[in-house]
Amino acid sequence: MTQKLVIAVCTAQRPKMLQACLASLDGLAQPEGTELSIVVVENDPAPYFTGTAAEETKAKLSLPVFFYHEPRKGIPFARNSALEAALEHQPDWIALIDDDERAEPDWIERLLSACREHQAEVGNGPVRRIYEQPAPHWWKSQLLKPRPTGTIITEAPTNNVLLHARIVRPDGLGLRFDERLTFGSEDIDFFRRTHAAGAKMIWVDDAWVEEDIPASRVTPRRLMSRMHMAATSGAYNVVLREGRFKAALHFIPKSFRRMFFGTLATVVGFVMKPFARRRGEKLYYYGLIRLMKGSGNLRGLVGSTHGYYDVIDGH
Repeated sequence: MTQKLVIAVCTAQRPKMLQACLASLDGLAQPEGTELSIVVVENDPAPYFTGTAAEETKAKLSLPVFFYHEPRKGIPFARNSALEAALEHQPDWIALIDDDERAEPDWIERLLSACREHQAEVGNGPVRRIYEQPAPHWWKSQLLKPRPTGTIITEAPTNNVLLHARIVRPDGLGLRFDERLTFGSEDIDFFRRTHAAGAKMIWVDDAWVEEDIPASRVTPRRLMSRMHMAATSGAYNVVLREGRFKAALHFIPKSFRRMFFGTLATVVGFVMKPFARRRGEKLYYYGLIRLMKGSGNLRGLVGSTHGYYDVIDGH
């Protein structure tokens, strides 16, 4: 019996990156007994892929691709629209990939095979990041340690993941992204709830995608903004799930420790820079990162939003 697998992509103001993503998806090896299609949700008040642009894109691809529009700005709105769009095609499985990524030809085969072999409902794979320009020497790149395929996980991002449609179908778990999390962590929250609902989730170590990192995303200001956003959304997530009082008990002491030691490291690093530039810069930015995390946690406790994703990196 043929199974349907829908690949969902959310995008906003990055038509060139999306075209590259779709071209990689069109080159996927198709798993035996599986029918592939693509849904694209454009999260922008004025969508680019309408009329001629949409038809020209479809004509270049051998896989069926369907374009949808979500005018409400915010990642969880787009992701939920992507789930609804995918469900219109009555899939057995739904895969999620970002518009700034390109899939390896065996990406879907690896994810689907691993989920079937390990009887899992979610498979999450690694991301190989391709930098337009090197990140600063003081920045720790997000490198995941290799883990055997089949390793149980309790959370996942949406940049490389396959999930069984039961998780989002109305007659299944019916899960959706929390639309209060408009400034980050909505994917981690979604899959934490997926795990809590009893779905088996696994790591798939050989299901690779590549992500393009534009130069604008590795400037010091942008990196600091990302740290602040992650800390803000992380604390706000705890507020939503466990209540403000419990979140405050955890984050207020942690925030003040981060800000105290962050201030100390920033001052010492600044003083060191004229004499030992590289070591001074490393300590200086280490301190700034701690300050961003501490202040971000406090911001999240009061439910203040963050504008990191208001800026579009890439084209």
